[in-house]
Amino acid sequence: MSRLTRELRGFLASHRDALRVFRLAPLALALVIAPELAQHAAEIQLGMFADKTAFAAHQGDALRGQLGTAKLVGLTLAVVFTARFWANRATGRRAWSLADIVWKPLALGFLVQVLAAVPGMLPLDLDPAVTFAAGAVLTLLSLPGIVLMVAGLLGDRTLGLRAAYARGWGKALRIALYVAPGWTALQFLHEWDHHTALGQGAGLVWALMVWDSLVVGLMAALGGTGLHHGYRGPDEA
Repeated sequence: MSRLTRELRGFLASHRDALRVFRLAPLALALVIAPELAQHAAEIQLGMFADKTAFAAHQGDALRGQLGTAKLVGLTLAVVFTARFWANRATGRRAWSLADIVWKPLALGFLVQVLAAVPGMLPLDLDPAVTFAAGAVLTLLSLPGIVLMVAGLLGDRTLGLRAAYARGWGKALRIALYVAPGWTALQFLHEWDHHTALGQGAGLVWALMVWDSLVVGLMAALGGTGLHHGYRGPDEA
């Protein structure tokens, strides 16, 4: 089997397994589905879906913002626990176990992300083109840091900072390919759900928002599964 064929099979397997998370680890996805649905309930109560004007008027509502923060936290946790579910399944541990997380590479990878973000926070007053180019370069240079974080999350003790920059580029590319296309498509669907709900009757609005909560759950499933499968590769996932 050629390398390209193996990678394609790995890509398809990652997306298939993302759907399986709904059956195999629903509690991980509930971490984001529940706050997403709660935010939609608050939006419906506020009358946000009456029309575009109402939606814009209530976007800054305090309760909606608090639930939005809870949703983002839940999304992060759902991605993490989905990735952990696959790692634990491979080693025979309990689905929620955090026992083999390696904190040093996780912390080092996070530090790389922070350092890469710092220049963008400084008031340097550069030309927009220069700012964009510098941001793109820093983002590229920070990719092995993401790989290092994933290594720690999945319990891989063999990858250090130097190794991440020496041989982590392929893993970073694979993770991006496993996650980004599907995540982007689902994000468009997520936004379409909101636009479609505007001006609709209560029953259809609720149906669309329940559906939308499942879409966000699938985004988490795709993200966590893609982190694990993309890091491990098609021959190990």
